[in-house]
Amino acid sequence: MTTPEAPQGAIVHDGVDGWTIDGSSDDPDILAEATALLDAELPDPRFVSTEYLRWAYRENPLGRAWERHQQLPAGDDTRLVAHYALMPRRFRGPGGARSDGAWSLNAVVRSGYQRARHFTRIGLEIYEEAATLGRSFVVGVTNEKSTGAVVKYMGWRLVGPLPVRVVPPLGRGCRTTHTEVDADWLDSSDFADLAATVDRHPVAGWSTDYRADVLRWRLACPQTTYWIHRSDDLAVVTTRSRLGPVPACVVLKMFPLTSGTATIDATKAIRSATRAHRAAFAVYAGFNGAVTVRGIRPPRRLQPSPLNLIIRRLDPALDQDSITLDTFEFLDMDAY
Repeated sequence: MTTPEAPQGAIVHDGVDGWTIDGSSDDPDILAEATALLDAELPDPRFVSTEYLRWAYRENPLGRAWERHQQLPAGDDTRLVAHYALMPRRFRGPGGARSDGAWSLNAVVRSGYQRARHFTRIGLEIYEEAATLGRSFVVGVTNEKSTGAVVKYMGWRLVGPLPVRVVPPLGRGCRTTHTEVDADWLDSSDFADLAATVDRHPVAGWSTDYRADVLRWRLACPQTTYWIHRSDDLAVVTTRSRLGPVPACVVLKMFPLTSGTATIDATKAIRSATRAHRAAFAVYAGFNGAVTVRGIRPPRRLQPSPLNLIIRRLDPALDQDSITLDTFEFLDMDAY
């Protein structure tokens, strides 16, 4: 039996078993290994093939993701034991400001290898690489178990748990059109008209910049079906889910269709979307500086997976405590 050697271009660190691959090649085996590891440790329908990671890491119109893959020798083969990525993201801020940053996703370590500090090391390497390329800051979410470690060892700032609202379909709705998103619609003039209208309102902090090509790419995420619900002043992006046998409407994003500063109450539009899905209730997690949602705030113990919002500067010249978000919703992350 021959022990495999590190492939060309891999990084070997003194005192660390194995080697690190940066993911910059188009080798399909790299995405296949990462998909298999994610499916083993964080099972999700998106990880049934490499289609999701190819979309996330290779097809983003803002550029390729920054990746790290830690491999160890395993007999005469290799084993992927840790994986992490940052996705390029552009933020818009007050007064029309723009900032090139990143989104943190798919941090995973194989069971039995967590105490080797692989994730901390490859994470710090990625942050340095993104900073060298001029990225300003990175946003992510983490669960309760991981929050303390990333704050203590990796320089993140905890913003706090994402607020959650549950909206029942009872009560008045509003006149709303409902469109299922598919490839034909994303290439249509209707999408182009919508994309030219949304995300033009002023913001008080940083928010994901959904220019047309970014919005089209985001709504083309594999293994997920989206709907657009439009009222006179609001576009709501949703998907369907289930809580056991109970159908649910998940509110992913709310786009004001006006450029004014008045706050929009989205509750009626969400009720109409929930009825269109024939769902028992709608769930909204996050916050939106231009929109309010009236609903029930469930106790954290009843939420299936409470998420903490975290922020980390990449540019050392930035004051990390001054980085604030105006809007952050499910479409701004990778949950759906």
